[in-house]
Amino acid sequence: MRFKNVRNGYDPEEVEQYFKRVRETYDETLLAQRDRIFELKDELARAEAALGEYEKKKEQIGKAIDSALSKADEIEKLTRRKVAKELAALRRFHRNWVEYYARLVRKYPMDEELGKAGEMSGEISRILGEADRSPGDLHSGDFDPLGMIEEHLAGESADDAENFDYDAAVHPDEDLGQILRDLGLMFDGETKR
Repeated sequence: MRFKNVRNGYDPEEVEQYFKRVRETYDETLLAQRDRIFELKDELARAEAALGEYEKKKEQIGKAIDSALSKADEIEKLTRRKVAKELAALRRFHRNWVEYYARLVRKYPMDEELGKAGEMSGEISRILGEADRSPGDLHSGDFDPLGMIEEHLAGESADDAENFDYDAAVHPDEDLGQILRDLGLMFDGETKR
């Protein structure tokens, strides 16, 4: 801007108005900048609060994952123990069955029902053999099902022995293969009928 020359220099009124406009523009710019600074500070505070919440959630999720993994390990160990215990019970049943079948063969002449009972004994042996192979991870690592079975059997006294129902063994209501599948000891793809 060019100011008019007057007797002693520039026109003081024009200079005063110019400075007034500059000051108003400066004040407006300063206010706009201050407002923007406050907006940015608010945005930063919200972002920091959100980050804090995400950090808390991350920590909670990490703890939940650790807890879930720990629980999964515990469930796996309990399941392995249960499988070993069920296998031990099945082996006791099979041992009793074989003894009973041997007595039946000695006592009675071979007939169709006794032949079916012999087939059942063979089927039990086959299924227990499959249970020894399935699932494969039962024999891995520090898991020793045979040791657990022996330990379990050694801990049982004569009073703990289950009553063996010979009639139920000769005429079973349930399919042993299905029982083993339900226990997770045998899988459908492994049976050959």
